[in-house]
Amino acid sequence: MSQLFPHTLGARLRELRRERGWAQQELAARAGLSRNFVAQIERGESTPTVTTVQRLASSLGVTAGELLDPPSVAPAAELAAVPLVADTIAAGPPALMADRVERVEALPRALLHTLGVEARHAVLVRLGLTQDSMADTIPPGATVLVDRAPLRGVTPRGIYAVREELGGEVGCTVKRVVLDAAARVLILLSDNPAYLPRAVRLRSGEPLSQTLIGRVVWWLPPLPPIA
Repeated sequence: MSQLFPHTLGARLRELRRERGWAQQELAARAGLSRNFVAQIERGESTPTVTTVQRLASSLGVTAGELLDPPSVAPAAELAAVPLVADTIAAGPPALMADRVERVEALPRALLHTLGVEARHAVLVRLGLTQDSMADTIPPGATVLVDRAPLRGVTPRGIYAVREELGGEVGCTVKRVVLDAAARVLILLSDNPAYLPRAVRLRSGEPLSQTLIGRVVWWLPPLPPIA
């Protein structure tokens, strides 16, 4: 889930490092990593986690998105148009999502392929700044990539975008999910210990997709505030 397309990332990392006139050792020291690990990333031999990408990006003075081979330098044929929606409407039916798309982001098809997501099923969901139930893993305000391919089951303790209705508003929350198929109950788990597990009972004949919007396969942390 947190893996990237290593060869493209490595080339971009090397380019930004050289633009600053830094040796691998200096970048490694700034990011709190070993020089050997930085070298492996640049050669495409190691695949960093999202957290490591964020540390490298911060050290270079760029956003994580700018580090991930920005769309402006990639040929159009290698990009996929992925809709971005907000957490307050992401759980609506497809028509509602289409009506409420904030913008379309161009993501490298190589990234989607690496994550096992078909472009037609990819949706970006921008989480609210108060969504901290998964804060130990996914920070509030992050943008998550959701695979909306038809669900045939649930990966135990996998992270999913879950339909949520509060105060008459339809929205989206992100939780780890356990399915009790016999009882037709979904157990929603948070990585933040301040939140207790929650059970959601599926109605008879109700498909999983009615409650589970899709599988969260990747995410980017929120952009730092503009000074």
